[in-house]
Parts: sequence; structure tokens; C-alpha cells
Amino acid sequence: MMKEGVFYMFISSFIALFPVTNPIGSGLIINGFLAGLEQSARKSVIRRIILNYLLIGIGSLAIGHLVLSLFDLSLPIVQLGGGLLICKTALQWLGNSDSTVSSPTDKAADPISLRKAVESQVFYPITFPVSIGPGSISVIFTLMASASIKGNLGRSILNYAIIALVIALMCLILYLILSPGQRIIRKIGVTATQVINKMVAFFTFCVGIQIIASGIAKLFHLTML
Repeated sequence: MMKEGVFYMFISSFIALFPVTNPIGSGLIINGFLAGLEQSARKSVIRRIILNYLLIGIGSLAIGHLVLSLFDLSLPIVQLGGGLLICKTALQWLGNSDSTVSSPTDKAADPISLRKAVESQVFYPITFPVSIGPGSISVIFTLMASASIKGNLGRSILNYAIIALVIALMCLILYLILSPGQRIIRKIGVTATQVINKMVAFFTFCVGIQIIASGIAKLFHLTML
């Protein structure tokens, strides 16, 4: 029974978090920000993105209860806010005239200036909200609430550890997409990359709508079809 519970927690956490964080789609989008960087600079930026991702994800899991209590927030409200911001971000991606994520580094020819311009965007918007956004945080909060079992501290800690493992797994998938990113873009071509980015933006918008709908359903005690 214990193994089944652990397996269920892992699978349910993965299924809940993967569509929202979308490490494959966000990895393709982030590659647009990193275009033109030298290999050493690219590796350094990727390490910072992954570290920030872990800090935000694990930090949300660790202090989620405190944040909700401090600001007197409920999970449905967090879901509504996260869903709205996801939709806003996705609409910005969809609205870019060049069909890719726009970046002020596009016209920077000097490698040093290019690196500084990208590094200034590592936390915002590359890590937050592109890699891990408010929707992901709201899902982590939701998982955190379901992981707490009254009267069973050991099982609660184990559930938290499983969620942390899933967050780390999302980081690993993102890293595996970012590391060979330049080679992937060269193979699939610029046009295909632009089409993928648009599709990712659209599905990201749909995820935001789903999170908003879930928040509204919980607020008004509605049953979603």
C-alpha cells in the first residue's frame, strides 16, 4: 500500500505539473533568447536558469503555507491570478510579429554586450514566467495542500519529497532541451521553430484558461465537465 501511495503521488504530481511548466515548449522558446551566445556563455546562462527554477519551485513548496497564510490567500485565488498571468504571457507570445519570442539582444553584435543583455533577463522573463510561472506555482501550492496528511508527519514529508523530485525532474527535462538547443534549431529550421513557438504559446494560453476555470469552479463550488 505504501509503494502504491508513493507511485500515485509521483504520477499525479507529474501529470499536474508537466502541462503547466511545459519544459519542452518553454525550452524551445528560451532558445530564442539564447540565440547568438557563445557556447561558454550559453552554458553559464543555462546553469543560472536551472538554479533559479529550482529555487522558485522548491521555495514555493517549502514556504507555500506561510505565503498563503501571510497574505490570507486561498488556492482558488492563486489559481485565478496565475491563470490570468499565463494567459497574458501567452497572448504576448502569440502577438509577436516575427512569430518568435522577441528579445532586445537580437540586434546586439558584440558578444560581451549580447551576454550582458541575456544575463539581465535570466530571472525575468526567462526563468519567471517563461520557465516556471505563476501557474506552475499555483499547481505546486495545490499539490502541497494535497500532500499534507493530518496525524501522519512521516507520510506528509515523503509526499513533499516526491513533489520536490518531480520539480527537479522538470528542471532536468528543461536542461536536456536547452543544452543542445542550437543544434535542434538548426535541424528543424527557423520556420519550424516559429511554428512550434506559436503552437506552444496557444497551448500555454489554453492551460491558463484551464487554471482560471479550475479556480472559479473551486470558488463557487461548481462541478467542471
